[in-house]
Amino acid sequence: MKTRYEYDITKIEGPDADIETSLKEYGIAWIEGPEDIIFYYGIEHDDTGYVRFDFCVIDRNLDIKNEYDWAEFDRVSASIGSDIFEGSLIQQIQDLVSYYGYEEIFGSSYWAGIPYEGVFDRCYIERGEL
Repeated sequence: MKTRYEYDITKIEGPDADIETSLKEYGIAWIEGPEDIIFYYGIEHDDTGYVRFDFCVIDRNLDIKNEYDWAEFDRVSASIGSDIFEGSLIQQIQDLVSYYGYEEIFGSSYWAGIPYEGVFDRCYIERGEL
């Protein structure tokens, strides 16, 4: 499995054209690789928005019906106003996170996470700024 540093951070995308808004307000952004997608998602927020993030790698061939067979897809579809299966895998994951929360989709986060600046800084962990 690749480390997060092996993904090209210049290719980070989010639900908003501005990555800062995507991360701090929506709490999610991603980088698409040829075989997988790394998602950065907010795990802590304050009055200004999300301030700490974790990450999760998901295989591009993931079948959400099988992986999240417990999910009530009809309810998720009703909440977003369209069929969840009509969207891309990225959109489907976003919709599931929006409905169920990151812990149900990505799992629990057992560390303090990365501050916003650390998402973009390759040397963040190496400098010991956890």
